[in-house]
Amino acid sequence: MCVVLHNMTTKLLICVAWVALLLATGCSVSSAHGASDYFDGGALRLAIAAENGDVESIQRLIKDEKIDPDKTFSNRDGIPLIAWPLRARNIEGLRALLEAGADPNARESKQMNGELIRFDNAMVYAAKMDDPRYLELLLKHGGNPNTRNVNNETLLLQAFLSGNQWKNVQVLVENGANINESSLKSLGDDTVLSWYTTRGGFDYAYWLLEHGADPAIAKPEGSSQPGRQKMVEDIYWEITTPDNLPWQKKCQQWLAERNIPRPPMPEHIRRKREAFKFPSKEEDIPLL
Repeated sequence: MCVVLHNMTTKLLICVAWVALLLATGCSVSSAHGASDYFDGGALRLAIAAENGDVESIQRLIKDEKIDPDKTFSNRDGIPLIAWPLRARNIEGLRALLEAGADPNARESKQMNGELIRFDNAMVYAAKMDDPRYLELLLKHGGNPNTRNVNNETLLLQAFLSGNQWKNVQVLVENGANINESSLKSLGDDTVLSWYTTRGGFDYAYWLLEHGADPAIAKPEGSSQPGRQKMVEDIYWEITTPDNLPWQKKCQQWLAERNIPRPPMPEHIRRKREAFKFPSKEEDIPLL
């Protein structure tokens, strides 16, 4: 019996010694999010510390080991290290990196096939998330709300396309995003307001109007329909759900108060109204 206890104790002490050794060398913690597929060396250790919210290790790695998160990108997809705690959904890891001086706008650029590719940065990833705290924290530390993604699309569009992350849209607008910037610049009127009015989302549209959105932006010269104000058309003629009718009325009143008249009904909305059995003649559709 004593021999068995002795052997068990010996094995336990050996295990403890190995754990202590691993802790001392910084190799004991692994990544639950596959960081080793993206980073190596000191960058890997910093990524793991960030995904675990290990503030002390983050400070030590940046200050003492001189690992620069602004110049550290994944070996695939160009992911900046500052974006890694977003993948892990660890707000404290992100906060620690930012407080240690990491740049929220850091991004990798590479010449590929004769073209300069600017990979997505943390702002792009945060705009798509269903938790606005990450975006708010990045903005608080100097994140640019007018960042564009690798495809030259606005952050507002990223938030909209990612399951309508409305809180992120609001956060971006409230922190200086250009509410009237066209995501697809050649269209001119491809603004955040247009994405909601086209879909009958007049509750969202009214908030945007009250925060500076311009519904009278027209299609530019050289386009197929120059001068057309599609957002004004939507507000006056588009169909919507019953719960959004009061908001459509508010939007119509907003336009009327600013002397923006009702234009002729566009053909595509007329066809939609016919298809869904709504009145389709202008004279049969009074203002709300």
